[in-house]
Amino acid sequence: MKIVEIKRDKKHTVKVSFDDGRAYNFDIDYWNNICIRENDEIDDVTLNHHLKESDYIRAKARGIWFLDRSDYSEKTLYQKIVAGGISGTAAARAVARLKELGLVDDEKLARRLAEQMSDANISKRESYAKLYNKGIPSAIIKSVLEDTNFDELSQVLAVIEKKYRNKMSEKQDIQKVYAALIRKGFSYASVRDAIKKYTQEIEFYEED
Repeated sequence: MKIVEIKRDKKHTVKVSFDDGRAYNFDIDYWNNICIRENDEIDDVTLNHHLKESDYIRAKARGIWFLDRSDYSEKTLYQKIVAGGISGTAAARAVARLKELGLVDDEKLARRLAEQMSDANISKRESYAKLYNKGIPSAIIKSVLEDTNFDELSQVLAVIEKKYRNKMSEKQDIQKVYAALIRKGFSYASVRDAIKKYTQEIEFYEED
């Protein structure tokens, strides 16, 4: 078939139209590099090869664009690329290449986020859920959380001091705080010990 028109479509793509009525978008840099012009003939095998390579180039460029703005897991980055209309095959190939280059690293990302969540007094259970929602595989999350220091009692005491110190004057208020801390993913034992310690310290302070 013959190419009848090559037209700039968007900032990074060209629209290539053929004499059989078909038209495809190609990455502009890729298209310029293969040096194919209007009125050139091209067969389906060659066309499909160029479509796959162009899609891969676009997928990789989008992946880098996303990573320049934030960190993503392999799964989430793949989903972001595909959401832009790029094929799953090209997206998977691009993510694999970015992983080879060290630009995508699920374990490194999980360790950094786990440390941040530990420091922010987020429970290990809630941290697991947050990491899982970012597309990090369960096996990596479990391994990382086992290596991360979550001093749960200290975390619960810190959360009480920050959010609930003025909400524990009555028994029913303490029960509400207890339930809220459990919902945050802290263990029953840690919540019980923290509230006991905190209320005793308040009582001791008031007696003084």
